[in-house]
Amino acid sequence: MEKRKQMFDIISFTADPREYYPASMEHKNWMPGNYVKHTEMNIPLGQSRYGGPLVDLPADIAYPDDLRFAAQLDLSKFSPFDKSDLLPQKGQLIFFADILNDTGKVIYADVPNDQLVRVTREHEDNFFSGILIDQIYADTETLEERYSEAEEGDEDVNEEGKVWNYFAGHEQSKIFGIYTHCQLQAEEIEEISFSDRVVLLQVGENGFNEEGVFTVTIPKEDLKNLNFDNCEFVWAQS
Repeated sequence: MEKRKQMFDIISFTADPREYYPASMEHKNWMPGNYVKHTEMNIPLGQSRYGGPLVDLPADIAYPDDLRFAAQLDLSKFSPFDKSDLLPQKGQLIFFADILNDTGKVIYADVPNDQLVRVTREHEDNFFSGILIDQIYADTETLEERYSEAEEGDEDVNEEGKVWNYFAGHEQSKIFGIYTHCQLQAEEIEEISFSDRVVLLQVGENGFNEEGVFTVTIPKEDLKNLNFDNCEFVWAQS
C-alpha cells in the first residue's frame, strides 16, 4: 500500500471550553469570558488536563524545578480507544516540559487517582493556564489528508494535482498517528511518521493552543517496556 494512503489509528481528544489560570495572577484584558481562576474550578484528582497550575502526582514524586507541568492523562479513559494496545490500561502519564529548549520529562504512575497528591505551582510562564480534556474517542487519519488541491501559481504540485499543506493537522490533539510540524516538508514528516517512534502526545489548536503544536514522541519499544527516558519534546510554532 502507498504510504500516503496507509490508515493510522489514533486517539483524539477535545478541550473543555473553560480555561483556568493561577489565582495569584491578575485578570488580563485579553482574557475572554471563559477564563476563570483555578480556585473556581472543581477538578477531581487525576482528571486529564493540559497545562495550568495544578498537577496530581504520586506521593514520592516531586515537581521538577527546571520544568513546567504540561499535561496529565488518565490512561483508564484513553486505553479503551487504543487499538494498538501500546498504552497501559490504567495509571497516569504526566508530562513536564521546557518548550524553549525542547526538553522535558514523562512520568508513568500506576497509582489510583484517589492516592495522588495535588501540587499547586502558580506561574506566568509557558503552560501557565490549564484546560481540561473533554471528549476522548477513536479516530483515523492518513498522510494523504495532509495534501490540498493545488491553486494557480502553486509549486511542487504532485501527479494528483495536490500540494503539501504545511498547516494540516495542527488543529488536532491526539495520541499516535502522523507527526505534525508546520515547518517540515512532506518527506520529513513521512520519515518520522513511518519510523520506530510514535506520537505519545500531540496537543494542537482545537481549543488548547492558539498558535502552535506541542508534541512528545517515544520509541515504540520503549513505550511497550514503559521506559519514558527517551522521549523527545517539540514545540512547533504555527
